[in-house]
Amino acid sequence: ADVVDVKRMQGSYGNNTSKITVSDCVVKFLEQKKATLKESTYKRYVGMSKNVMDWFGNTRARTLNTDMITAYINHRKEQEAAGKTIHEELNTLKGAIKHAWADHLLSELPVREWPTVKKTPVKPSTLGFYSVADITKLKAYFAGKKFEPVFLFALYTGCRRSEVAAVRVEDIDMSLMTIKIRNIKTESDADNTYRYISINAQLVPVLIKQMEEVKSGLLFPWFASMTDPQASKIMHKACTAAGVEYKRFHGLRHTMATFLIASGMNIRDVMSVMGWTELATAERYTHLANAMKNKMNIVPF
Repeated sequence: ADVVDVKRMQGSYGNNTSKITVSDCVVKFLEQKKATLKESTYKRYVGMSKNVMDWFGNTRARTLNTDMITAYINHRKEQEAAGKTIHEELNTLKGAIKHAWADHLLSELPVREWPTVKKTPVKPSTLGFYSVADITKLKAYFAGKKFEPVFLFALYTGCRRSEVAAVRVEDIDMSLMTIKIRNIKTESDADNTYRYISINAQLVPVLIKQMEEVKSGLLFPWFASMTDPQASKIMHKACTAAGVEYKRFHGLRHTMATFLIASGMNIRDVMSVMGWTELATAERYTHLANAMKNKMNIVPF
């Protein structure tokens, strides 16, 4: 459920600011943000806010201090949250506290200097893809396991983890051989809410079996409740067992993008399949695709 719908500000605290909780500040902040943000961005705020509210709960906002925030940072690191994610969550909390102070819900700012979180740097291997040999080994590892249909769906559609989790039985049209995918990350308006991709022949039996099992609603209901770190752990374990270099669950998306470009597909068509809105995003993959064509074979010595 939407965080704002779960907990609403009840009445006014007047001058008694000692009762204001961190959750009160976050909820009020979300209410103000909802009116100015596009839906997809607002949902990101809600997601980040949930982690903050789950941890701080009914902690009185005026008692918030550096040690509490540091404890939260360490807690999120133990959950293997990325530095960038923790940084964004803290910015949400900071914004909520400052808005509460500006709205006179707090008589003063409880924290003057906030702990900083080092963002996880983007490494060159971020765009790493799984080779054909890697995919063969991973298919063998996942064969018969619960995670197999999710792995194959992500591999043959190039969908993001959140997009895989959001797919519903009703989004699959076997007569037209298409899947309707919600552009969760790049959705900007009604015309860009969904994209349609063709169903790879190898994915057909997987979809039929899954649709027969769940009947309706989410195609992978158990996967929808899985977090990024949990999905990453499964992929990491699989890669280790299969003797494959780990390139994250998201590496399956990079694999599809790289092989589509290497196959000679028109770049605009690749953008349509992957749900990209910027040409620059697609161009980041071209160096990987070009390397696969082994152009260095033209050297005469």
